[in-house]
Formats: sequence, C-alpha cells, structure tokens
Amino acid sequence: MSEPTLLDREYSPSSVARHMTASLRRYRSLSDAARSELDVHIAVPYGEGHGERCHVFPAVPKGTRGPETPALVFVHGGHWQESGIDDACFAAAHAVAHGCAYVAVGYGLAPDRTVPGMIGSVARALDWLVTTGPMLGIDPEQLHVAGSSAGAHLLAAALTGDDAPRVRSACLLSGLYDLTEIPGTYVNDAVRLTPELADRCSPLRMPAPRCDSVLLAAGRHETRTYLHQHAAYAEHLAAQSVPVSAQIVPERDHFDLPLDLADPATPFGRTSLRHLGLAPRRRGASTPEGTVTSAR
Repeated sequence: MSEPTLLDREYSPSSVARHMTASLRRYRSLSDAARSELDVHIAVPYGEGHGERCHVFPAVPKGTRGPETPALVFVHGGHWQESGIDDACFAAAHAVAHGCAYVAVGYGLAPDRTVPGMIGSVARALDWLVTTGPMLGIDPEQLHVAGSSAGAHLLAAALTGDDAPRVRSACLLSGLYDLTEIPGTYVNDAVRLTPELADRCSPLRMPAPRCDSVLLAAGRHETRTYLHQHAAYAEHLAAQSVPVSAQIVPERDHFDLPLDLADPATPFGRTSLRHLGLAPRRRGASTPEGTVTSAR
C-alpha cells in the first residue's frame, strides 16, 4: 500500500479525530440497545435496489392508533463504502422520547453501488416515506432529515432538483459538498468516481436543496478540507436564500459529533432539537459562537 499523500490525509477524518474507535463502538452499542428496547420495524424495503432497506422506529407503539408524528430520517456516513443501518440507530431513543419517529436509511455501499446510485436511493427512501409514512404512523408533511459525512453529502444531493422530495429541515454534519478532489485520493479506490461524475455529484454545483431550513455542523477537530467545505456550503446555501445556520462545535470531531444528535444532555443536541422543532427556544437565547444565519 502506498504512503498516504497530503490530499489523502485531508480526506481522512481519522487523521485528526481523538477517539474514533470509542465513537464507533458507541454507534453500535447505542444502536443495538435501541433495536432491543424500542418498537422497531427491521430492515423494511423502500426499493428494490441493493441495500435499499431502513429500520423504522415509530413514536407510537406498534399496534396502537394515534396521531401521525414527525420523523427524523438519518443517513449514515462511511466514505460511501463503510458502515450501515445497524450502526445508525444511536439517536433513535432520543427521537422517540421527544415524540418523533426515527428512520435509519441504508443505501448500499461502494464498490457494489455508485455514488449517483446512492443519491437515487436516498431520494427513493424519502419518496417512500412520503407515500408510506402514514401506514407507519409518520406524518409525511413533518419529515426532518439528518446525515453525517457521506450521509450529509447524499442528502444534500438527493434534495436538489424539481422532482426531489421536500422536507421540513436538514441537519448536515461534517459533509463533503465538492467531490472534485476525490478521484485523486485513496477514497476513490472503492468509490471509482470519474472527474465528470465527481463534478456532477457535488452539491456545491447543484440547485438549492428542497427544505425549509438547514443546520450545518462540523466538529472543531476536523481536517482543514472538511472545515473549508462546511464553510463553502454554508455560503452556497445563503447565496440561494436558503435559511441556514452553520456551527463549528467545540470539543467534537468527525466521529463523536453525530452522537450528540437530538441528545438534550449536550449543547449541540439541544441545538439540533430546536432545529427540529422538538425543544422550545429560550427567550433571549443568543446565537452560538461560530454560527452564520441567513433569512429567506
């Protein structure tokens, strides 16, 4: 295996993360606990493609009737080639505790899937929730999406275009929004993007995502490339009049930041809950340091 280049290190979040292995263990332990302790529909197919499955945690117990609830739809990361929905249920307990269904979306992985194919899968999952959500107790008008790393990229791309499903909000964590350097990195050994595909699959070159507001976040302990892309996408959204809040989260890195999602015990967890409309905003609360906002 060749020596990693400087560009490889910039696209390797583990090069600056503090506790990657411990964070990955927490993904699995919290996800296992959620599937064993909460009501869940396991590996529900939303399409016919490889990996097009999702775990659905209803906010209302299975077998009972109640009002349709909002849903938090999470798309996992892993450089489009690692992880899966079994490790993506870690925020389910927090979502359900706040009266919100939780959906962990799978999309298949490279090298078996292409990046355009994954984008299409995520869009299909959202379309499926719009049409099928009511049968699972989900209000299709109250879909909120979140994604980390590759999942943030896939959501940003899947939500663009006139035919894209519209959601209430998006929470995008440590995403890559310009893929044009990926063909020159180790990541491309499995992903196999051509320069033309990398350009076409870059949200920074796409129309605005179809959502009412976007919360962008990255950990303080990210590579310069990830922090630069975070800032560039915030500017891209603001230039298209998309309401956006962009935050660099202190004492977090690429791998432990997602664990704060919807967690009321952490500052960013509370920020994400307010963004989802699941927690009241304190009167007179100040905007977090490092936040950039734009109004429609």
